[in-house]
Amino acid sequence: MTHVAAQARVPKKGLLIFLGVAGLLLLLGVLSVLKGIVDERSRVDIVSVVDGNTVVVNAGGEQKTLVMAGVTAAPRNPDGLRVGTEFCLGEESYAWLRDRLPQGAVATVKTSRHGAPEGTESAVFTLAGSTVNVDMAEAGMAAPTGEGVGRGLREEIAQANETARKSANGRGSGLYDVEENCTLNHELYESSYALEHAPTSAEATVDAIDQRSVEYADTLDEVRLVRQDIAELDASRGTFTDLAWAPAKEDLQKKADAVVSEGLQVLRDLNAKRNELVAQG
Repeated sequence: MTHVAAQARVPKKGLLIFLGVAGLLLLLGVLSVLKGIVDERSRVDIVSVVDGNTVVVNAGGEQKTLVMAGVTAAPRNPDGLRVGTEFCLGEESYAWLRDRLPQGAVATVKTSRHGAPEGTESAVFTLAGSTVNVDMAEAGMAAPTGEGVGRGLREEIAQANETARKSANGRGSGLYDVEENCTLNHELYESSYALEHAPTSAEATVDAIDQRSVEYADTLDEVRLVRQDIAELDASRGTFTDLAWAPAKEDLQKKADAVVSEGLQVLRDLNAKRNELVAQG
């Protein structure tokens, strides 16, 4: 009898291993269930897109207003009455986000109280396996803010912004497109183009050279004014203009400085010719 009882006993070490594995499996099962609950709660139905910053969603029967985390777009300008960089591509940004988050679509969101007006939450939207906030920055439809997102996503949005600035062989896209009239890039391009095509030759008389110098200096001042706007960019002020073009400040400054430097050389050359004529009497 003693021999049989000994055979029936489970070794202590084996029992501990069995209990450990069973406990681990139970824990994994609980975590899986909890994860499913969390994922379910993070799924929302898109009700409407208000503008390039604001989305109304239905979350488990509750209607909520969410703002885009980590990025910001210009306000809508449907009648086109408001001009300037502060309203740049507001309508285009709205249309982009509306098409990306169509009514009735099911998206996954991660929300935060940071970077959102009172009574709302900021949100990172994921749809079809892609992060909408990042894609919006990459399309040049929104400026990076760094609000409401963690370090990793903040860096991802910054990289997306850089892609927008350097896309299309350096021409830029969205807020950085030199062909979009409202962009700071376009202002610099237009003033630089005007200076490049400004006449620099004049008749060999003091009066003619003086007249040409004044005309050229006026055109050069347009570039210098844009350069001043670029130099004053500061994202910490939080205006849309500052947030949108502060990341491009260094590149824009280099371009503006080069144009102004060449322009000043033209004026120096004109002045040298004038001095020669004066010296000749």
